[in-house]
Amino acid sequence: MNSDSKEETLFLDSRQKIYNVIELNPGLHFREIQRRTGMAVGSLQYHLDYLVKKNLVKIEKHGKFTRYYSVSGPQLGAAQPLMSLLRQESLRKIIIFLLTKRRANNTKIAEALALSPSTVSWHLEKLTSAGIIEKKRKGRKIFYKIIDPEQAANLLRNYKKSFFDELVDNFVDIWDSMGK
Repeated sequence: MNSDSKEETLFLDSRQKIYNVIELNPGLHFREIQRRTGMAVGSLQYHLDYLVKKNLVKIEKHGKFTRYYSVSGPQLGAAQPLMSLLRQESLRKIIIFLLTKRRANNTKIAEALALSPSTVSWHLEKLTSAGIIEKKRKGRKIFYKIIDPEQAANLLRNYKKSFFDELVDNFVDIWDSMGK
């Protein structure tokens, strides 16, 4: 797409606003874009569809969520599935917990995050299937750890402001102070 077409497409303030939100916050789902732009559902859907049609925004379906990414903005590449998972609060909490503890079992994660063990198991299976964490048996217990902690930490650091999450802010401060 040439720059004139992009400028023409983004001429409307509403489209420019949506595009900027997506470019600065890759992987947001529809409702979060709506919250951040303050636009009505119908108007937002129309403009998002238009931006997709004009190849400025791409969509990725992950489970029940459709996530939006800028085509020309910073590209996440192989980290895009991880970013999609980090956009989900419970998964983000588990990932941050594992980044700070290096490894933990289901019981410790459930206790620390005040989640039920069955909920944690479900999330851990999702993260394992996505190739984000690995599990290792030690005796009768199974421990989980992040496969690529640098990638996860870098996404949290680089997009810290886009999460609106004090847990992310605290994690990034600690991670940076450790010289990571």
